[in-house]
Amino acid sequence: MTPEEWMASNELRLEEIQTAGSYPNLSTLFGEEEFDLELDTLFAFGLARLLDGVASLIERSGSR
Repeated sequence: MTPEEWMASNELRLEEIQTAGSYPNLSTLFGEEEFDLELDTLFAFGLARLLDGVASLIERSGSR
């Protein structure tokens, strides 16, 4: 699935998230005209946070 196909298939869900008010920072970000949702960038960001957590867990378990 291409990024464009993924965006098209999730457009309604993203619209619901934006308008529900549960995530005000994300809603503000989506509201900016210059904001471009790049799936590769989001994946890389999420993966980096996940790996940071794993590294922290390994460091803590190694100090026992």
